[in-house]
Amino acid sequence: MALVSYLTFFSLLAITIVSAWNDFTTLHPILAPSYDTAQLANIVPTTNVSLDYGLDSTVDSRTSVRIDLQADKPSVLLEAIGEILQVASTSDTVTVTFRTEAAYERSMLEWPRDGKFYLITKYIGSYATKPERGVYRVDSLSWDDESLTVTAQTKPETLASIAMTMSVSFSHAQQNNSGNITFDEPGINVASNFTLPPNMEVFSDPPYFTANANAGYLSDAAIIRGHFIYDVPSSQIQDLWFDIDAALFGNLAITFNLTAPVNNNNYAFSPGLFLPSVLSVPSAFSLQPALRWTIGADVGAIGAVHHSSNMTITIPDGHVHVDFLNSNRSFAVGWGPRLASSVSTGEAATGHASPFMDFSIELDLNILDGRYNVTGGVSARPQFVNELNVAQSQTRIRKADRMIWPRNVTCTNGFELRSAFDFNVTAFVTDQWQKTLYSTEIPVADECFHF
Repeated sequence: MALVSYLTFFSLLAITIVSAWNDFTTLHPILAPSYDTAQLANIVPTTNVSLDYGLDSTVDSRTSVRIDLQADKPSVLLEAIGEILQVASTSDTVTVTFRTEAAYERSMLEWPRDGKFYLITKYIGSYATKPERGVYRVDSLSWDDESLTVTAQTKPETLASIAMTMSVSFSHAQQNNSGNITFDEPGINVASNFTLPPNMEVFSDPPYFTANANAGYLSDAAIIRGHFIYDVPSSQIQDLWFDIDAALFGNLAITFNLTAPVNNNNYAFSPGLFLPSVLSVPSAFSLQPALRWTIGADVGAIGAVHHSSNMTITIPDGHVHVDFLNSNRSFAVGWGPRLASSVSTGEAATGHASPFMDFSIELDLNILDGRYNVTGGVSARPQFVNELNVAQSQTRIRKADRMIWPRNVTCTNGFELRSAFDFNVTAFVTDQWQKTLYSTEIPVADECFHF
């Protein structure tokens, strides 16, 4: 994956942002490929309109959004009519000039003189000034046969004000429940990297506990596709899902220093939250992706501990389907982790020091100017579980998590170190549900170290 990136700084953290992937501010109208501009039938008002948006000047499913709109009155999509020479607007009029008499006469035949329909322009004002469609309610019409011009008396509307049903597909997504989602398909692309400064204190519990990150590098990339249907009369969301393909890499070297007994606790530190630009069509929807990393640990011991853990995890191609309306239709494939680890213990007491990394992709969706809002997504959490058990106190071991594999050694003069990787992938919709879609525990070591 060859990416152009630039470097910026966030607090004490170095954050590399993949600028080529995260900018959706250039989203602008493009003509849906279902329209043939040579067909005069496009002059006929219809309640069903397809509105495409792209990040370049061509129809490109890699970067586009499709809105299939059912309006409360018939509409005419002017950009779909190839025989239009010019469109201009004022505060209360839209003027359409045709190239041919045939197109002009077809408009006279099909457009009601008393209005009661909508004109949808590709750009407000002229056809080359502002990347935003205009929606106008037509109240009356007048014709000029000599110039082949129709002048409509209009009032501005929005997509939100005219919608009966709105179906939106991100990247022309098609629902796929087979699990065969491929990472190289087109989609909304987001990515970020975080680098921790050397020897950074990530959490502590004074005066007896500190944890320092000797090194840390966190990298992520995701491709997002999705679809929703919203019905205005019933104020109901009828379909809402996202497919997320993610590649993750995390390396964390952390040293735990406990100088006295410390009660079991969970500690966490967030290197940062990265927000790509908002993907939005005014008054129709806005989608805000968010990429979040958290570094943490489960720690507790009955005495002094000095322990270092180094964990590396790679997920080259994980896929998740999150159905926001039905958790049972959500699934994950391809999340088998590639792992590497090492440990070093200088001083031991019965207890545990189990670092983890938590990566989340959150999607915040706002539909029709706030008629429906929801946040959901997926989180992946690898944890390096390390249990220390000193010979005289094996029955008092404090576990960071459930260990399902049997003990292989019993130390009589030293301490036992049992290590395993826990890895979970969880889908969620905030304040509604969360569900573990993938979970695995991989034994790493069960060894006795003599004093």
